[in-house]
Amino acid sequence: MKNCPNLLEALAITVEAIRKERKLTKLAVASDAELQDCYVRGITKGRRNPTITALYAICEALNVSPVEFFRRVEEERANLEKSGKE
Repeated sequence: MKNCPNLLEALAITVEAIRKERKLTKLAVASDAELQDCYVRGITKGRRNPTITALYAICEALNVSPVEFFRRVEEERANLEKSGKE
C-alpha cells in the first residue's frame, strides 16, 4: 500500500479544527457519531487510522460534507508538506 505522508496528522488537525469551529466536545462528536470516545480521541491525536465509515459518521456529527472535510484534509496535508513535516 502506498504511504500517504502526514495523512493521520492532517485528519487529526482537520477534525479538531472543525470540532472547535462548531464548539463541540470530543465526547459530543463521539456520541453523535456513535463511536467510542477513546476512538475519537485517538483520531484527534493522529494515533488511529479510522475507517471510511467512521470518518463519514464523524462528518455527519460535525455537520460537514465529506467532500468539504476531505478538501480540508488535503489542504492540511499540503501545509504540513510545505512545512517539512514528514
